[in-house]
Amino acid sequence: MQLPFLKNKAHPNTSGVTSQRSYLFAIEIGPEIVKTAIWSVINDKPQVLSVGRVCNWDNATQESLLEAVDQSLSQCTNQLDPSGKTKIEQVIFGLSPTWVTQDKINPDKLAFLKALSSKLELKPVGFVVTPEAIVKFLAHTENVPSTAILLGFWPHILEVTLVRMGRIDAIHHVKRSDVLTDDVTEGLSRFSHVDVLPSRILLYDSGLDLEDVKQTLLAFPWLAPQNKLPFLHFPKIEILSSDFSVRSIATAGGSEVAQALGLVIEPTPVSNTPQDLGFSADAEPPTRIEEVELSIPEVAEIVVPIKNKITLPKISMPKIKVSFIAILLLVVALLGGLLAAYWYLPKATVTLFVTPQNINTSFSFDATGRTLEVSVDASKTSPATGSILVGDKATGTVTIENGLDTSKKFPSGTILTSPSGLKFTLDQDVTVASASGSIGNLVLGKTTTKVTASSIGSDSNLSAGTVFRISTFAVTQIDARNDVAFSGGTSRQVQAVSKDDIVKLKADLSQTLTNKAHDQLIQQITPQETIIPESITLSVVSEDVDHKNGEAADNITIKQTVKAKGIAIAKSDLQNVVDSKLKPLVPQGFALPAESTQSFTVKKVDNTDISFDAKVTAEILPEYNSVEVLKKISGKFPDTAKAYLETLEAVSQIDIVFDRKFPLLPATLPFLSKNINLSIRSSN
Repeated sequence: MQLPFLKNKAHPNTSGVTSQRSYLFAIEIGPEIVKTAIWSVINDKPQVLSVGRVCNWDNATQESLLEAVDQSLSQCTNQLDPSGKTKIEQVIFGLSPTWVTQDKINPDKLAFLKALSSKLELKPVGFVVTPEAIVKFLAHTENVPSTAILLGFWPHILEVTLVRMGRIDAIHHVKRSDVLTDDVTEGLSRFSHVDVLPSRILLYDSGLDLEDVKQTLLAFPWLAPQNKLPFLHFPKIEILSSDFSVRSIATAGGSEVAQALGLVIEPTPVSNTPQDLGFSADAEPPTRIEEVELSIPEVAEIVVPIKNKITLPKISMPKIKVSFIAILLLVVALLGGLLAAYWYLPKATVTLFVTPQNINTSFSFDATGRTLEVSVDASKTSPATGSILVGDKATGTVTIENGLDTSKKFPSGTILTSPSGLKFTLDQDVTVASASGSIGNLVLGKTTTKVTASSIGSDSNLSAGTVFRISTFAVTQIDARNDVAFSGGTSRQVQAVSKDDIVKLKADLSQTLTNKAHDQLIQQITPQETIIPESITLSVVSEDVDHKNGEAADNITIKQTVKAKGIAIAKSDLQNVVDSKLKPLVPQGFALPAESTQSFTVKKVDNTDISFDAKVTAEILPEYNSVEVLKKISGKFPDTAKAYLETLEAVSQIDIVFDRKFPLLPATLPFLSKNINLSIRSSN
């Protein structure tokens, strides 16, 4: 498929006019959304000239990201130059914190950026982490280091950033649920190390109606005791503009890029000193001006305006005689400095992707914990999937004929049966006189009365002249006839509540209540404790089901209030038990895993003593002698180092990234082992 932006790339600038200004792209890649902007340096300052529309992508495939970026860039470029003659190649990326680890783009995400740059013919010049750029841009626009809580909203992710005095304290990501305030309080509760939260909340991103989000948050009781959030004052909630984040990337991150490319003569500080932004004088700013391992861009030739020439007076400099020895010493000093720099300065990261082994075990253990209790309520609604037959019963009038010599009395409800087996009942008590006369001249006793069909449906609309048997009497003794056809019988299928609907909805509601109880129980424990999810039990206090089984309805709603109990135990006790069970299973040469998948069954609770059955599964990785490995690869060429590393057990892939290398000299790994960061990761 030929994308719009790719079409533009096929038409170079043929106008014959030489551009006097360099333009650059800013591309923000967030969870499931993409934003773009075009910026340039005007009066030694980065300025945004055009902003593209927000485009969605599936957060999983390169094709989806490529199409979203291409659509946004095409619209952004068309705003700047509808003729399509302006050619822009250089780009700065704004990335989610989940894409970056230790100031480096994660290898799997780096592949996305490589494909994106190749397909759209872009030349990356650097990247920034989006929340860091926002914080820096806030300080620039407000002329003061910010202290606030940033809430970034995406379709399925909430990004919560705590900023204090222009410095990011921590960033947490929360998977979004149906209840927005629950997601926000969950994110804020993760800042357990903070005594007082800032009373300012800033909302940004997502393309959602953030005004509705703001009103929902304003209505939330932040200072209520049950919320247990450390706010001193009710927070002030503000909405940042929808393009604030991409402008932050271009303006805050672009300032360092512009300086690196020579587009700015002198750096323009955001405020008086670096400390004003919460960074120490010798600390690096949050913007990464790095090659991001894609391609080293050739800096475009920029036409600099010619300044007025100033004729300076000629100054005669005294001639200085420099001896050969002095020159030699200077050359030796320079070579020595270069050699020292080549030895001490280069840095690199070596990542070994290894094939893990799986181990699992089941065991029982006893622990000392404490039982916690909360009361929670919730309701759930789901469509009814059953059906029932509804309608009206046929009615009519019959004449009962009595051929017996005695009168007969029939109570209401007496059954009349048609020749086809359809049942009808008398609407009222009736008495039929006896027959009179003699044989051959017999006069039957007769009575007319109303009847109603026993079942709904049109089958009971019988035609006139039908003969009915009454009760158990033979028709030769007593019968009934309708002189007029019966009418009014109808039937139809309608949606109704089934037994499965009730069972399934109760199960879903129980899971919701369990999750809600878990979240509330967590608020009662200390940071050194953990809640065993499998220990949470629910006892129903009250229940309201708006429709019964078999009742006609489009939807069914169930409300429940339950009392939930859970067990909290010390994290250290649990980890010690798990480690003691896994350690004998770890073969020689492998390391005890730091993380494992655990499930528990509570067997018995006796006051504070609890008995569990546990199942634990873990991935284990080979344990290498890092000192020996680093010694073997220090100072080696990458191919030589890889040849050695491939001999290590279970290594499936090797990535070598130079964090800092010496130009013009051979690209070897650092000679100092301490300058090599050895990272071991699972290949799964």
